[in-house]
Amino acid sequence: MKVIENRAQKDEEKMEIQEIQLKEAKHIAEEADRKYEEVARKLVIIESDLERAEERAELSESQVRQLEEQLRIMDQTLKALMAAEDKVLILINSF
Repeated sequence: MKVIENRAQKDEEKMEIQEIQLKEAKHIAEEADRKYEEVARKLVIIESDLERAEERAELSESQVRQLEEQLRIMDQTLKALMAAEDKVLILINSF
């Protein structure tokens, strides 16, 4: 009879320990879920920020290309004006 009582007591102690471990495991799982949800929310925000930054970068790159084209045209115009000035000076000096 004592053997059965001892075994029952040990089984109860094991069950109590397992219940405590189960509660701890549930708590850990809940905390992990909470952290995951927080990280997932932050990821959505960061992805949105990244998308807006990429859009701004594309717009800036387009503006840079436009400015470079304007600069190229102005350079060509300046060279043409300088060549015309040289021709005018040659004409003036030939009189």
